Amino acid sequence: MEIIIDIVCQVYAGQKSRKTIDLVLNTFIPGYEKLNLNYTYPRHNRDYIFKTEDEMIGYFIENPALDQTFYWNKYHDNPERIMVGANITDDDRLIMSLTMDTTEEKRDMYFDQLKKLLQSDIGIVTYVDPAAYEDGEDFIIKYG
Repeated sequence: MEIIIDIVCQVYAGQKSRKTIDLVLNTFIPGYEKLNLNYTYPRHNRDYIFKTEDEMIGYFIENPALDQTFYWNKYHDNPERIMVGANITDDDRLIMSLTMDTTEEKRDMYFDQLKKLLQSDIGIVTYVDPAAYEDGEDFIIKYG
């Protein structure tokens, strides 16, 4: 079985939600590496460094019309090198992704598992680069 690198499975997850992000993280890469606190900054203060990952994610969840993408890795006990992504769109929606190195069969299994977990049939599989879209509504139109 051939391993394909940088498979990207993206699925529409509905309204932005920390609970949804945590569900995907804990399902696919429990024990993931926390984000660096200087990963991003509040839009009104480039010099501010968030105190915790929760504060950082909360800022983008709680404030409307902001967009930000986060990626989490796990460097141990992760043979398919799964990386979880959360794209918070400026129309306050959430697209979750899994990027991995695996076989076609496992790709399909992970994609189906992500869709089932998120209770969504809206998604796409790409290679190397995530799919292009403007916001959550555009993702729904293109990949629904």
